[in-house]
Amino acid sequence: MFPGRKFAAFLFDMDGTVLNSIAAAERVWTTWAHRHGLDVASFLPTIHGRRARETIAALKLPGVDPIVEADALLKAEAADLEGIVPIRARWRFSNRCRRNAGRSSHRRRASSRCCALRRPAFRFPP
Repeated sequence: MFPGRKFAAFLFDMDGTVLNSIAAAERVWTTWAHRHGLDVASFLPTIHGRRARETIAALKLPGVDPIVEADALLKAEAADLEGIVPIRARWRFSNRCRRNAGRSSHRRRASSRCCALRRPAFRFPP
């Protein structure tokens, strides 16, 4: 890909790059949306790619604290591990980068606890 170039490290986003947790996230957010009387079909597409508190704040729901709700959602997402799967091609690429650079890291928007719980839920190939 970059012949003759050396890199000190690589940084990868975890969800959507190394693993796919859309099914779990959408289950949790669907439950939340129903509880707040939202139209799930139009609401779900708005949750991807930004932090939960930003998604909730944008709704301007009366009496809803975006920080409190986001914390509860992240805990619920951390507890729902059903259907989390590795994105195999990306994982192989990540492994190659780690071998060549000696180190890599994954950026995440989810909490450290959520990531720690999700990591063993999927079995990455070597």
